[in-house]
Amino acid sequence: MCRNMKKGIGVSKGIELGRALVYQTRAIALEGKTITISDVEDEKKRVDDAIQTALAEMSATLDEIDRATDATAADLMEIHMELTEDPMFVKKIYHYIEISLNTAPDAVLRAVDEMVAMFNALEDEYYAARALDIKDVGMRIAGILLGIKKADLSHLAENVIIFANDLTPSETITMDKEHVLGFVTHMGSRTSHTAILAKNMGIPAIVGADYDGVSDGDFVIIDGGTGDFIVDPSKEEIARYTELRRAFRENVARLKTLRDLPAVTPDGHQTQIFINIGEPKTAGKLDEVGATGIGLFRTEFMYMDATSAPTEEEQFAAYKEAAMRAKGRPVIIRTLDIGGDKKLSYLAMPEEENPFLGYRAIRFCLDNPEIFKTQLRAILRASAFGALEIMFPMICAMSELKRAKQLLAECKEELAAEGVAYNKDIRVGMMIEIPSVAAAADIFAREVDFFSVGTNDLCQYTLAVDRMNQKIANLYTPFNPGVLRLLRNTITEAHKAGIVVGMCGEMASDPAAAVLLLGMGLDEFSVSPSSVPY
Repeated sequence: MCRNMKKGIGVSKGIELGRALVYQTRAIALEGKTITISDVEDEKKRVDDAIQTALAEMSATLDEIDRATDATAADLMEIHMELTEDPMFVKKIYHYIEISLNTAPDAVLRAVDEMVAMFNALEDEYYAARALDIKDVGMRIAGILLGIKKADLSHLAENVIIFANDLTPSETITMDKEHVLGFVTHMGSRTSHTAILAKNMGIPAIVGADYDGVSDGDFVIIDGGTGDFIVDPSKEEIARYTELRRAFRENVARLKTLRDLPAVTPDGHQTQIFINIGEPKTAGKLDEVGATGIGLFRTEFMYMDATSAPTEEEQFAAYKEAAMRAKGRPVIIRTLDIGGDKKLSYLAMPEEENPFLGYRAIRFCLDNPEIFKTQLRAILRASAFGALEIMFPMICAMSELKRAKQLLAECKEELAAEGVAYNKDIRVGMMIEIPSVAAAADIFAREVDFFSVGTNDLCQYTLAVDRMNQKIANLYTPFNPGVLRLLRNTITEAHKAGIVVGMCGEMASDPAAAVLLLGMGLDEFSVSPSSVPY
């Protein structure tokens, strides 16, 4: 490694050479001030006014976005506007003003901290992105309350590579895209919205980087694939990376021409490329990225973004929208995966010493059949409008699977008696997340129409490694021989039983794993929309 080469985590592929712009932002922190009871209504009014100012700012930004060429940015800004006036968020802010007698800015920051902690506890890329969104929105409102003006990245005089401690999704959206070649941040993750937006912008990005010593105007090279960046490169390095950039751009152009072709290997093996979604409108990305279905519709956010359990009608509308947007392509809906560390304010749930192995997902649903059947009825009703499929999460025993299928059968009988249309042959599958189930895949394969492997939990449980613990993160790998044997057994036994196997965990989006998984016979890869081309 050359003397000036540094390392971060590459989150958006690409190579760029240019001048550095070190971007500084003022941190917003709790002030620790309190108010009197007589000030409560005035502070709540300050919050209301700040929210309206924030909405006006975002609306102006949305008006400037060309949805035809930057639909992701437009969708994200709409999400931020929804979160800004989300009843649960506003209620939490009011709570800290009314009960804790916090000032308006502190109440906003405490509400943000509470919601961010709740989302991060879900250990899921979709909810990690939601945590960043609510933090972004909260910092905007708090900044308005404190009179802090943000630095402007939207109008730049020359091409630059941005170096920043962190970049919020809204800062990334409003960047001067003509002049920002790429960026390097100290904070961030592979699954943050900032990383996803960088991919959609088609620029390289690196996170988790120590860029001490980088100054404005330094000539730098960044490689968003490897995470390498070079400060003050030599002539030889400039020549080498210029050639690598040319080759990369040619390959990207070639990949775009393949978007609408079937996913077939040279020897004729057919596979399917699906996408993971967390809200119904994202199903519209199927055409945009050339995917053939939705391998995972996470339904948890519908419950978390509410002050009470969503009704059958609310859920029916969401599932129907996804089905319609998918235009006849399969949409696999995972039933409610909540509980344990994923708590809802409106449901009484026990405290647990080890929530990752606790009262969650199908265990919670079977213990609360009224909640579970409401969701199943909504899915069944929406199945009359498209190719919806049902998937049960975290099955660990045959008794659980059979009880879930029994409740589904009861819902079918009820709808039939009511004269409500639904797909009587709706496909039913289960997730493979628990090692004991993967080892006994032959038994479970007789009871379902398909498997979907959740590699995030399967790896965590097989290796006894908390994947969020940085001290042992090096031990967390889906390429461990024990994990690979469980995957091979799952796929082999499923095929013997005549059912297909998909994968919706992070391993499915790893190009290094693709050849291995294809060799095992994996039928479906389900990844985030931004990962499809790669």
